[in-house]
Amino acid sequence: MVKRFFQVVVVFFAIYSFVFVPLGKKTALEHVRAIFGTPAAREAAEEVKGGVTRLVRRLQSEARQSTEKTDRRLSEHDAELREPPPAGEDEEPRAETAPREAKAERAERAQHEPGAGDDAAHAEEVATPRRTPKQRALSAEAPAPVQH
Repeated sequence: MVKRFFQVVVVFFAIYSFVFVPLGKKTALEHVRAIFGTPAAREAAEEVKGGVTRLVRRLQSEARQSTEKTDRRLSEHDAELREPPPAGEDEEPRAETAPREAKAERAERAQHEPGAGDDAAHAEEVATPRRTPKQRALSAEAPAPVQH
């Protein structure tokens, strides 16, 4: 606490000296104001202001372009998700929907053709690790039907 007090006292005397103690005919504050009041200093300030303005505009332009690209990509992605793929085209299913779509296809084939899809179902069943009932309950997926 004593250290903090001395720091405050030193800062106070530094500011007081800057504003009130003369250095020749003017105080330090008056010298600084006179320096920044010259035509060269004003010109330099205008150039700095112009450079900063150009930089800000360029950054805004780049940010706007980046945002527009991202918005376009997102809207295209949303459009792809909303529109079902054309009938007859075999597309790679997305990773998050692949298991559900594969199960739905097997179920549909099994209804129309007895025995169709059994090999694929068995292969997936072997590849899929078994989960305990507690893990199934915590899983976001619907539980797989029990086959006997």
